[in-house]
Amino acid sequence: MHKLALLGGFVFSVKGEALLGVSVGSQRLLAFLAIRENAVTRHQAAGILWPESSDERAGASLRSAVSRLDGPARQAVRVTAVDLGLAEGVVVDVHHARALANRLIDQDTPLSDTDIDGPAVSALSEDILPGWYEDWALIAAEDWHQLRLYALEAVAARLTADDRLAEAAAAALAASRAEPLRESARAALIRVHMAGGNQSEALGEFERYRVLLEAELGIEPTSRLGNLLLGLKHR
Repeated sequence: MHKLALLGGFVFSVKGEALLGVSVGSQRLLAFLAIRENAVTRHQAAGILWPESSDERAGASLRSAVSRLDGPARQAVRVTAVDLGLAEGVVVDVHHARALANRLIDQDTPLSDTDIDGPAVSALSEDILPGWYEDWALIAAEDWHQLRLYALEAVAARLTADDRLAEAAAAALAASRAEPLRESARAALIRVHMAGGNQSEALGEFERYRVLLEAELGIEPTSRLGNLLLGLKHR
């Protein structure tokens, strides 16, 4: 089985063993095809991967990149005269993570135990291809970043409702670390503290967020976040 992992960094594995020495060019092409869940025309791929080249030169660069794929890397790519994509059966961690995130966000979707366990939270805690700065990689990374934040908050809410507070705190903390100024992530963590009866921790989290927000943006938390604490104080 061929597997492409893009979360946290590029890893290409065959039968569970990571392959070392995959060339930068091959990594680039494999990662691009993995991010796009469907096949892409050769013209589109060439234009996205070599945006500053003419159509003719970009096409030649794509043909060269495909020809340099060898062994397992070549087996992982399906190429036709019109388009190219990953071969059938190649497993991509981002595809599974996106599907998981969408299930979590849709409150009407039934979940399995593995949808809200530790490995699920770990998958949602990683960014796509950190350190890659090409436009196509950055766009994919930002799209996933936003999706995973909503998913982590949804996980925290579901775990809090199930009284699995340690796991809920881990999910909320992952969202807060990924985006320290995001109020909804802090709210998720405050709700976990409240559910556990930890008033001082809830108040402390609010105060840390208030200080950070003032220092970074010169603004105060919204009344919605403050109202969480008002309810706590009146208990």
